[in-house]
Amino acid sequence: MANRQIGETLKKYRKLRGWTVSDVVVQLREQYHMDVAEKTVYGWESDQAMPRTETLLTLCELYHIDHLSDGFIASPTTQNDFAITPDEMELIKQYRKHPELHEVIRRILNTP
Repeated sequence: MANRQIGETLKKYRKLRGWTVSDVVVQLREQYHMDVAEKTVYGWESDQAMPRTETLLTLCELYHIDHLSDGFIASPTTQNDFAITPDEMELIKQYRKHPELHEVIRRILNTP
C-alpha cells in the first residue's frame, strides 16, 4: 500500500526540526541504535521506499509526531487550512489541558 503522504510528511517534520538527512541518520544511530544510510532516508522522503512499521513509529517518536493522523492520513482541505508546527500543536494541547485559563488567554490575545 503506497501512501504518497508519508514521504512528504517525513520530509516536512525533518525540516521543521531544522535537521538535515545526515542529522536524522546520526539521531537514529545514537538514540535508537539503528544503522540507516542517508540514501535510505532520501528514499523514504521521496516515496521510493517505505520504512518498515517499527521504523516509521521510531521516526514519529524522533520527530515528535504524536498521532499518525498528524500528517500521514489525508484530510479534506479548505482555503482556510494552514500547517500547524509541532510547537504550535504542543501549545494547543496545553491550552486544552487548562480550561480555567481560556478566558485569560483570550484576553491576552484579544480574541472573542
